[in-house]
Amino acid sequence: MTINRVDTTRPEYSWIPFFEELAQNLHKGNWRKKQWAIVDKLQEMKGQMMTLPNFVNQLDNWIDPFSVMALVRRNKITLDNQQQLMAEYKDFFEIDAGLPIERPFAPTADNRRSFYVPGSFGGDEVDPHWDTLGYVIDIGPSNLATFDERLAEFLNRSLQVTNVGIPNLTSALYCINPHRYLKDDTVDYVLGHGWGLNDVDFGSAYLRALERVRVCDARPFPLVNNEAWLVGEFTDNPDAFNLWMVAAGIGNVYSEDFLAGGFSAIGWEHDLDSAEFETAQEMRDALKPIWPTSADQIARFHKDIKRGDVIVMRTRESGGLRYGFVASDSTYFAGIPDMNDQRGVYWRQTDIRMKGLSLPRRNTVARIREARDAVVKRIMQAEGLTIEVAATMLESHDDIPPLDIQWPSDEVFLSDVDQLRMLKLLRRKQNLILQGPPGTGKTFIAKRLAYALMGERADDRIASVQFHQSYSYEDFVGGYRPSTNHAEQLVFKPEDGAFLRLCDDARKDPDNEYVMLIDEINRGNLSRVFGELLMLIESDKRNSESAVVLQHLKARGGDGKFYVPPNVYIIGTMNLADRSLTGMNVAMRRRFAFRELTPQFESDRFKSWIADSGMPDEMQVRIRERMAMLNQSITADSSLGKQYAVGHSFFCPGQGDPEDGDWEAWYQAVIEHEIRPLLEEYWFDQPERAQQESDRLLAN
Repeated sequence: MTINRVDTTRPEYSWIPFFEELAQNLHKGNWRKKQWAIVDKLQEMKGQMMTLPNFVNQLDNWIDPFSVMALVRRNKITLDNQQQLMAEYKDFFEIDAGLPIERPFAPTADNRRSFYVPGSFGGDEVDPHWDTLGYVIDIGPSNLATFDERLAEFLNRSLQVTNVGIPNLTSALYCINPHRYLKDDTVDYVLGHGWGLNDVDFGSAYLRALERVRVCDARPFPLVNNEAWLVGEFTDNPDAFNLWMVAAGIGNVYSEDFLAGGFSAIGWEHDLDSAEFETAQEMRDALKPIWPTSADQIARFHKDIKRGDVIVMRTRESGGLRYGFVASDSTYFAGIPDMNDQRGVYWRQTDIRMKGLSLPRRNTVARIREARDAVVKRIMQAEGLTIEVAATMLESHDDIPPLDIQWPSDEVFLSDVDQLRMLKLLRRKQNLILQGPPGTGKTFIAKRLAYALMGERADDRIASVQFHQSYSYEDFVGGYRPSTNHAEQLVFKPEDGAFLRLCDDARKDPDNEYVMLIDEINRGNLSRVFGELLMLIESDKRNSESAVVLQHLKARGGDGKFYVPPNVYIIGTMNLADRSLTGMNVAMRRRFAFRELTPQFESDRFKSWIADSGMPDEMQVRIRERMAMLNQSITADSSLGKQYAVGHSFFCPGQGDPEDGDWEAWYQAVIEHEIRPLLEEYWFDQPERAQQESDRLLAN
């Protein structure tokens, strides 16, 4: 089996030869027996005021090879400081490879976790890491990251050393040989969360996962690793990055070259090194005598575009738009006509639609401003499609876990950023309540949020209940329920409620998430329904040490102890526009995070949804304008307020709507039979007001 390798002359991969040779020299140069010399060298470098952590001065005669490598890839040092340290390494360890052109952005080592051993250590603590390094180097090119029982044992031993952890260990392996190993979060990116990782036999799980990754993605591992980092950073927080249009030559003639080569480029001839300029303005000033009308664009390409930004270009073949994530700083390649100045770009495989986008047209390099939100939305949609394509590749491999579903989702009318923040909030707090006026999609969003959390549409791991005034502790947690015995006599037997049954399933399946959906959560007497769970559902109490005794469990035999497993999540919905409901007490509020949902009539996703349904443009405008007026009137009413606003869900056409294409009849039916009764409830003491507002909605 041949492993695909990247071009290490590219700036984003220029770190690889140095680290590969450093790892080999540490082992083959017998530095394991000369650790004291490494310590002396590091302390000498520290004494010369080089950027090394203070802990270097506390070293005695021992240091492990992973720490030696991590000290020069820490995330808080500049490229200049890093190259200064590497230059010392280069001489000391007799490394022939050149220094990296730019800092590797993944993996870096946390400043506080630069050492892979405890604060006070000796030879016994560092030996497992030297053993692992030696075995990885000795098996050499025949190792294709396939399963190796001895290597799995070495990895498990290294992981058992205090202060290591799976992220640190996989980062070290990736630095030793980035063509054959991957960071753990990159494995998550390809296979999805829950790929069989565990601390008990990490080595086997990791090596099996690498086999699966190769089945799913034949591209070089460093490319996959960098792409995973860039995509993750952007989708987590797209507001932190800029979007740019870069032309691929006149008539997009070079677009295929850009896509095949993994770069973007501009082609003005000059002999200036962009690294010599600290700011874009300095470079503009230097370029104006050479290219007076193009200096701005050249400087923009070199200095304003940052790693992690998105480049969009028109393609020659399809006429659509292709986007990619900027992977490197700019580099000047002499002798390549029209493509001298290049930046590495991870181009995505999916085109995005141009229709309706107001994009820059005249400049070679221009920042996307007016259409930014629309382009970000389409990129998020395209990322979902990319994931679905990868999932199709996995269908023929039953032992590979499913990939994440599309999230953010077009089915949810919130912005991409809002959806991602909601998912992060649920993961952090584990208990989330979606609250808002009627018709804002609370129940619908709760189900989609559960899917996003689990990474698949696994309805068998979701339990749904709806609270009401008669819903009890016995229904939710458990207790004694009426039944009949063999003689058909009435007896009471201990039975679990809906939540305990879900927890029991979750405890048997710790690698997957389970979700309890509680509709209308504030309709129940919450203190009575939850009982002891008021304590147990807290995220820091989800462990056996916090277990309490439930009497109906004890009646079955055993100690009756129960705790909520850490892989159980609760999503509730709450309608504030109901006079029959009482508020939640402080104890409940402290245990839940809250996310307020509002009508989304002006959301781009809602507009696209109703437009795709075939609804006439005039009616789309009528709905948005008239519902805006109605909600403004409701909000301004001192007896109501914003929590009584009317949501967009009333106007989401379903299958078969409208009958015979009569949109006017459909609209009138929604107003007469859904909106009007709601308004009559709102203004029950002012029927004329309810009539007036309904008539305004129906007026021609």
